[in-house]
This record gives sequence, structure tokens and C-alpha cells, in this order.
Amino acid sequence: MDGPHIQRLKQAGYRLTQARLTVLDVLESEHGHITSADVLERVESIKPAIGRASVFRTLDLFTQLGIIRPTYIDTSLTPTYVMMHGGHHHHVICTACKRFFEFDDCGMEALTRNLEETLDIRISGHLLEFYGVCADCLEPAAEETKAERL
Repeated sequence: MDGPHIQRLKQAGYRLTQARLTVLDVLESEHGHITSADVLERVESIKPAIGRASVFRTLDLFTQLGIIRPTYIDTSLTPTYVMMHGGHHHHVICTACKRFFEFDDCGMEALTRNLEETLDIRISGHLLEFYGVCADCLEPAAEETKAERL
């Protein structure tokens, strides 16, 4: 059975090429939190015949179709791609260690309805992204601050 991303490609009239299927497999195996450099490396290890240009064209196509979205950590020029399951994605990024913490319920239903009514637009998806410092990174910083005070 075809997954929702394969269905999205078919509905948009795109062929299921080896490059598209391989890039999709890589993104899904990494749960969508992956840089283009990592996608290139993994695709090359699976199917060496797929070129860099095909991988980048596929990432662009998947972005246009709303299958993935780029997200940027700090001032990085290289995006980390996230999968847009059901048209939306939610996470918190630790700005110290760069870990992603995903969560399901974003509580955006009321805001979405309000925006659709107010702006007369049909919203098809969203990416909700928060930034902060995780507990693992906060603890060493707190210890350093304590040691500096002594």
C-alpha cells in the first residue's frame, strides 16, 4: 500500500523515480530531521548512481509539495528538513545541543479556524517551531554558574 507521501507525488502528477523513492526512504528512516548533506551521504550509500543534482531537485520538489519543510537552527545556512505528516509538524530545538523534541498536540485548531475565517483562506498545514535549552544542557550551565560564584 502506498503511503501518504507517495500518494501526494502521484496526485500531483509526478513519476515515482528511483531518486524520489530513495530520498523519501532516507527522510522517512530519519523521521525527517536530516540535513541535505546527510541525505546525500545516505542516498549515495544506498544507490550510488543517483547524482547530487537529482537529490537536490527531489528535496526542492518535496518542499514544494509540502512533504518536507526546511528549518534553520541559529544562523545555519544549511537547513534541516522535517517531514510534514498530515500537513503539519511541531518541535522544540535545543539551541545548545541542537536536539529536536517533537510533540503532537500543538493546540492550533482554534487559531487555524480563526485565520481561515478572518483571512478567507484555506490553511493546508503549518510548522510550529520553538527554541530553548533542554534540561541536559541547562544542568551543566547551572553548575558552571555555581562554580563561578564560589
